[in-house]
Amino acid sequence: MSHEPPSALPAREPWQATARRTAVALGLAFAAWWLLDTFGPDAAALQSALRARTSSPDASVRSTALLGPLLAVALVLGLRRPVVGLVVALLLAGVAHTGSLGAGVAWTVTEAWGGTLRSTDNLLILGFTAAMLGLVHVGIAAGGFADLARRVAAIGRRDGDSARADDGAASARRTRVSTVALGVAVFFDDYANALLVGGTMQPLAARTGVSRAMLAFLVDATSAAVAGVALVSTWVGFEIGLLKEQLPTLQAHAAIAEAVPSAYAMFLAVLPYRFYCLFVLALAIAAAWSGRALGAMRAEEIAAAQRWARERQAPRRSKVQQTEAAAGRWFDAALPIAALMVTVAGWDLAAGWGALGDDGQPADLLGRFIAGAESAGLQALALGGLVGSLVAIGWSAGRGLLRPAEAARSWLAGVVGTLPILLILTTAMAMRVVTEADGAGPLLAAMLDGVSGPWLPLLSFLTAGVVAFMTGSSWATMGILLPMVVPLAAGSLETDGAAAVGWVLASAAAVLDGAIFGDHCSPLSDTTVMSSAASGCPHDLHVRTQLPYALLAMVAAASCGYGATAFLGVAPTLVWPAGVAVAVGGLYLWGQPVPHAAWTPAAAAGERGEHDEHDEHDEHHEHHEHHEHHEHHEHDRPGGAP
Repeated sequence: MSHEPPSALPAREPWQATARRTAVALGLAFAAWWLLDTFGPDAAALQSALRARTSSPDASVRSTALLGPLLAVALVLGLRRPVVGLVVALLLAGVAHTGSLGAGVAWTVTEAWGGTLRSTDNLLILGFTAAMLGLVHVGIAAGGFADLARRVAAIGRRDGDSARADDGAASARRTRVSTVALGVAVFFDDYANALLVGGTMQPLAARTGVSRAMLAFLVDATSAAVAGVALVSTWVGFEIGLLKEQLPTLQAHAAIAEAVPSAYAMFLAVLPYRFYCLFVLALAIAAAWSGRALGAMRAEEIAAAQRWARERQAPRRSKVQQTEAAAGRWFDAALPIAALMVTVAGWDLAAGWGALGDDGQPADLLGRFIAGAESAGLQALALGGLVGSLVAIGWSAGRGLLRPAEAARSWLAGVVGTLPILLILTTAMAMRVVTEADGAGPLLAAMLDGVSGPWLPLLSFLTAGVVAFMTGSSWATMGILLPMVVPLAAGSLETDGAAAVGWVLASAAAVLDGAIFGDHCSPLSDTTVMSSAASGCPHDLHVRTQLPYALLAMVAAASCGYGATAFLGVAPTLVWPAGVAVAVGGLYLWGQPVPHAAWTPAAAAGERGEHDEHDEHDEHHEHHEHHEHHEHHEHDRPGGAP
């Protein structure tokens, strides 16, 4: 395995630059907190109202509720070291919660982190994440993913074209489009989507000149956005459960009672209003096909193209690549994944087998699956990860691709390599414990007090985005805001009648979609962490490079979606073309493609830039051992369930 001489590597970023960037980020965070605290809802009044409404004397709403998430975002983006930034922010949030240093640190360790690890659901999520990345690690070592990568990369390639710039750009396009297609195909769960698609496509992306940042964006954009609107997914059960709680309020009004006779009917009725999910998917497809990149993503794509060109000129064969050159075939990677999916579907179906429909009769097959996914979805995922891992180890050993001990060691190495990622995930979960204890959700939700009429869908969308960004949880955001927004929207039915039906449906959809938008932007989000982990992309880099795409889709959803349907009374399906045009048009207006010259070996050989440092880590990334380098990624380059 060859290495660049130390003198060829770029110097590490001066500490002064990190300090300046962090100081600016912290200044903005404190300024945002001061503005929210000064001009936002009164925390003390909200706490009194919350205690009276819930009959809970311990319900709390603190003015410092938003400080922890703001500090987390500032430190992660400023330091460019996610673990350090999140841990420091969490400790500071604990100190703010208790009012003293010693008690704050103790409370953070015992209640925030301890509470996170005492949660069965959180342990199932962490276990599934580790098992999935271990499964992928075995697939890479056995050669299955490499064969899949070669087959996809060879589609449409002509003999002798391996070093042509046109072939490089075409291979990268095929990889990006295949990632989006696979993301849409794995629609049943956002966690499984992120880990399966990212793990499957990472080796192919490394060989076809697609940056890890672009891969992480495409994976993230097709996880929650797909699972959230799929007719059959683990999300459907949760969303239908929330909507079902609002049915009595809505069915008291004749104007909407016939339109939503059941919770599933309401879920279907709000689907046309899920503008953010639709527009971010359109944006991902356009980015995959066109090769255009926004902001700092373009620098990542250029660096990946130059590495591809250098590899074509002077190929390096690492130990990883030598192992992958063995007899592994595409089905060696597909079989464990199929075993995982069958296990998840079977467990969900079994768990919901006794479910009853709205008429009190046994539910149909779809209803049983949805009920099972709602009640036992995380158990199914954890069991599926375990079964898939066992199949991967047993199959690779049985086929003679790896010795049994090698297969087991490979899986264990993949699990050990996830430890920094699991620490990020656990710390992000612990931050939610702090925000929940301080009442961040009710504090932000109070901004909608008094809002009604056509303004409600738009402001609900934006508020849900802020709540999800601060808490890192799309499901918690939905649970906080839907019980508040739907009654507000239903109040308009008394004065505006049938005209307000669209406002009700749009407001419900706005909460669901705004939660996904905020989840996409937040460094505290589970799915964001998983997407960066499975794609081999540093977490802070993924957040910074994805943000422009999420904001562009948000603008399209807010203006052409919730604004047009509420204020102009336009049918939701009629604004889809306009929203897609805004999202895709923004990509073509502000995004730039990778220059043709970047794919040529001669140009790449002369462009030894700061991105070359990642070449030395490629082998570690392919084995998921890249995680230990995430905290030392110091290049100046930008970026649930819940």
